[in-house]
Amino acid sequence: MGSGDNEPTALARTWDDVGRQGFVPAHYEFADEGALYDYIAAHPVAQVFTTHDGDMHVTTAPFIHARGTVGAGRGLSGHIAGRNTLAAVIRAGADALLRFESPGAYISPRWFRVNNTAATYSYVSVTVRGRFVPVLDAGETALILARTTDHLEAITPLAPGEEAWSMASLSEAQMERYLTMVQAFHFEVTHIEGIARLNQEKARGDMASIIAGLRAQDSAGSRHIAKLMQANLDRVGS
Repeated sequence: MGSGDNEPTALARTWDDVGRQGFVPAHYEFADEGALYDYIAAHPVAQVFTTHDGDMHVTTAPFIHARGTVGAGRGLSGHIAGRNTLAAVIRAGADALLRFESPGAYISPRWFRVNNTAATYSYVSVTVRGRFVPVLDAGETALILARTTDHLEAITPLAPGEEAWSMASLSEAQMERYLTMVQAFHFEVTHIEGIARLNQEKARGDMASIIAGLRAQDSAGSRHIAKLMQANLDRVGS
């Protein structure tokens, strides 16, 4: 192992907390706005948390980029089932927190070769704060449903011979029925913040060994984190 393998890479920073609303040590800062929205596009399903009239609500919903600005800046659009208790909260224009997260992975100390430290967990997530803007127009609701489906179909691999599905496949009667069953909305973003916990503070030798350990695991999270870590190493070079 060369001497360079024993030192942290240019990815390492400090343990100072740079998060404005979450716990984000500088090592793991993920702050570029364009990259944050790209991450949401690649991982568009969020956990939605909100409080309204003294009750706490949580649900899961897909989000896409809004066609234009929502409020003062970039926004998101989405929908949920109309009978979801959160539908009334959306119609009230409540504030909410969205959490987008891709698969993560446990990092075993077995894989460390330079600094023998404790186990950890690697993950990437984006937290968005803002407020709901309910969509009550049937035409706009139909457009949000179509755009959401098209986006999810575009990021879902096709098997040989398959074609992407679209809302246009539905009959007029089916579409009218679906429109009565959902609550569409826009989401005005007031703050967006990410964290990419990818072992950036580790020595190069440990990072390479962690990647090897992850690649030996048979899980989507392990493969995903290994790919992101390798991209980081490739970006900073030797």
